[in-house]
Amino acid sequence: MIRVVLAVALSAALLGASLPAAERAERDRNAAVATDELEELARTADRLAAENDPVAPAATPATATIVVAPPTPTVTDGGRIVVDDDRLAWVPATGEARSVDPATRLRTPAPLVVADRTRLRLALVRTDDGPAVRVHRARRARVEEGSRSQTARVREPALVRRGLPV
Repeated sequence: MIRVVLAVALSAALLGASLPAAERAERDRNAAVATDELEELARTADRLAAENDPVAPAATPATATIVVAPPTPTVTDGGRIVVDDDRLAWVPATGEARSVDPATRLRTPAPLVVADRTRLRLALVRTDDGPAVRVHRARRARVEEGSRSQTARVREPALVRRGLPV
């Protein structure tokens, strides 16, 4: 009986000692995955601006669609991806916020807060200040897991590219 009590007490102590490390590892993983999503969004906007000419906002602009998938939390509280005028940011519930500076000017009608897989539409338009990429949610913004109509993106997973343990 005493062995069982000691085993339970030791297990609880080990769990309590390892939980902060697990939370820190997940925060780092979530930040890496979210930063990769932000960089992909910035690259898509840059590619759209480099390969097309801007048009007046009333005309039909060159567009691109991208699926943004924030990391799914398991141990920590997770966070949100925020897309605003010239700002791409990962805002976790706990920990440091991270941001990516796009080379192309971004414009949004209002700040977009992305908490789950969402389809965003990018359009290259001409504004008073010069060319800009307008970002808004696509009509069918929510993407179901494994949806056939989602935009295909072939790239190396962020965890592998950054050398993080899987």
